[in-house]
Parts: sequence; C-alpha cells; structure tokens
Amino acid sequence: MTMLRQRREFYDELRNQVSGLLRIATVDRVQYELQRLARRGSSKTAGLAGIALDQLERRKVEVLETIFGLPDVDTAIVAAALAERTPVAVATVDRQLRGVLSRHGILTISPTKRHGLMTSR
Repeated sequence: MTMLRQRREFYDELRNQVSGLLRIATVDRVQYELQRLARRGSSKTAGLAGIALDQLERRKVEVLETIFGLPDVDTAIVAAALAERTPVAVATVDRQLRGVLSRHGILTISPTKRHGLMTSR
C-alpha cells in the first residue's frame, strides 16, 4: 500500500528491473488481510486496501494457498517463499520481515521514496 500512497505502479517498476520471465503471486493470508482492512480500516486505509484488491484482480495475480493454522501473515509469506522450488523474491516494506527473509537467504524487494525498487538478500 506504500506504493499506492505514492501513486506508483509496482508492476511497471518491477518489470523495468527484471528481465525475462516474471511471475507475481501473493498468499491467501495477504488477500484476507486486505479484505479485512477494506471492510474495517480507517477511510484512507480502507480505500487503499480496496485499490490493492482491485489491482490483484485486474493483474490476475496468482493467490497461493497457505497451510491453515499459520499464526500470522508474515509466517505465511515466509512459508510460501521457502516452499517454492524456483528462485523467489518477496516484496515488502516490513523491516522485520525483510530480516527474517534475509536470514533464510530469500531475496527481498522494497520500494524507496527516491530510487524506485531496492533489492537485498
């Protein structure tokens, strides 16, 4: 939602940085959280969550099912990334999640205010 606030198009910026095959996916827990925010968040947050959900649908982003019973969204993201057999990168603005992913050797992508998308391992 950070990039939505800045009126930036994540898909286009990502496409500019990645050459070759690109598959964008999210986990079901992220989708559920966006739906919850769209229903119950403050007016600004609800609006951004609604736009994010529309983007997922419009771009036909694949939604990966996670194991029922995972304690939170971050755990679902890490579990899905570790389960992938192909190289994967996770886009997040959450510093703590980036640290966990980094410890597992998973590439992360984060938006910056001035320099577009930043990748780190």
